[in-house]
Amino acid sequence: MNDEVLAQQLAKTGNLLDLLDDEAWVSETEAIEAECGGQVEAGLGLKSYVEQLASVPQAAFRQQRRQVQLLSILLPELKAWLQSWELGLSFEAVYIEAQRRLFQHLQQPTPEQATWLDALLTEDSQQIAPQQKTVRPQAIAMLAKVLAEDDWQALAQTAAEETAKGILLVRQREGVLPVVV
Repeated sequence: MNDEVLAQQLAKTGNLLDLLDDEAWVSETEAIEAECGGQVEAGLGLKSYVEQLASVPQAAFRQQRRQVQLLSILLPELKAWLQSWELGLSFEAVYIEAQRRLFQHLQQPTPEQATWLDALLTEDSQQIAPQQKTVRPQAIAMLAKVLAEDDWQALAQTAAEETAKGILLVRQREGVLPVVV
């Protein structure tokens, strides 16, 4: 990777992963790989992995990139939303369960969800100021609609179980002390 390109990207957005959203950079990378006759790799240890990648259709890579872009937008929104629930000890477990369920729903979105997700990606690619975005502010409402009744039940169950584990762990650490009068 060209150090100058990395420095420019870092100065521009502060995030090197934003290069994955740059169609020109992706095209240039694909051209370099085509020029050398395959995947650019980082040593012989990755040879079998690179050979395996060669058998994966380009459409699968593009789909994976789309999923990563969606998750880079939705996971911070999901986390902030769940933090607002003030889950305490159970937050981490509930967040992991919510992520798992969100991943499942993103695999086969409803037509309404697919339309909204496309609009979300389109808006994100425009790199407009956060206060000018109209689709992303709908993320919490859309996440609430994505979660089905069984998802809500599972999140509640996870919260209850993790809170109970936390309380019992405190009891175990503290030990049962006799009351002195």
